Amino acid sequence: MEDADYREAVGFVLGLAVGALVGTAAGLLLAPQSGRRTRRQIARSAEAITDAAADSLEEARDDALKLAGRARKDAGKLAHRARRSAEDTGEKLVEAVEKGREKFRH
Repeated sequence: MEDADYREAVGFVLGLAVGALVGTAAGLLLAPQSGRRTRRQIARSAEAITDAAADSLEEARDDALKLAGRARKDAGKLAHRARRSAEDTGEKLVEAVEKGREKFRH
């Protein structure tokens, strides 16, 4: 998951959780029932939202770990390519210097 996709997914989940919380609270506060029953419903809803948020955070954590692993792997590949390119350039430079010396001697 790319960084922008990750941020978008986290924003969506947070928006969903906040929307669910606000909608539930508004529905419960406007419902014609006893205070005790309303408090129980609010507690159950809060628990459900907390559980959903914990699940979402765990998924986000897993995605972040995968992204970090992929970034480490890509950085390793890039470092290897850079090292190989530097070695190739060094070899070409040595060859060019040797050719220059040969021409200078003759």
